[in-house]
Amino acid sequence: MLKRFFSYYKPYKLLFIIDFGCAVIAALLELAFPVAVNQVIDKLLPNKDWGLIVTAALALLFFYFLNMFMQYIVTYWGHMLGLNIETDMRRDLFAHLQKQPFEYYDNQKTGKLMSRMTTDLFEIGEVAHHGPEDIFISIMSLVGAFLLMMTINVKLAVMTIVLVPILGALIILFNKKMTGVNTQIFKDLGSFNAGVENAISGVRVVQAFANEGFERERFGLLNQTYRQSKLMFYKVMGFSFSFNYFLMRLITLFALFFWVLFCN
Repeated sequence: MLKRFFSYYKPYKLLFIIDFGCAVIAALLELAFPVAVNQVIDKLLPNKDWGLIVTAALALLFFYFLNMFMQYIVTYWGHMLGLNIETDMRRDLFAHLQKQPFEYYDNQKTGKLMSRMTTDLFEIGEVAHHGPEDIFISIMSLVGAFLLMMTINVKLAVMTIVLVPILGALIILFNKKMTGVNTQIFKDLGSFNAGVENAISGVRVVQAFANEGFERERFGLLNQTYRQSKLMFYKVMGFSFSFNYFLMRLITLFALFFWVLFCN
């Protein structure tokens, strides 16, 4: 399955390389900016060498503009890459549906098939764009931050990095829960689209038999089922984000505790 998924990148190798390269450069610059600003504040400002300070400020301004340009490429061209892959997948899916026998459509609802070709493929396109670069950048940022911390204080860096696997395990746990809820949302969305498609396509029959009340009740049930699925997703997401926020702040607190206890 992964081999087939990555085959959709082949026609857009150059676009992927540009997007991925710009994302990596932007991430490296984000790691370098705090270090550069810290050097200006700690070393240049106390000496009051205004010529060097202005030069450093202009250099930072240049790299800020460069990073802004990189962010534009990642945002626009990266989404273009995902959209191209999504379009190709939708073309292949439509061709696959045309080859199915009549019995297949007897057991499938039109709304669910439409949901597969729209919402589901949109999510796959987003993964195609963000997935590879986000994984690489996250690992690179973690390693880069650890190396920078090592140059400042080895003991504190080691003690802090020990907490990262715990945080990673909890994030994976919450992501699994969100994936399960998200899968249910897609199923409910398919049923919702199927119900809406049937109601709209059969509206003449409904009006002819004055059956609007029944259709409103059925639509209300579908609408509430989809709402409950979304609420469950937001509940898990809210708990995940808030707990991750707490853990990130807890790392800061542990770093302070380790500093007082072992590094002084």
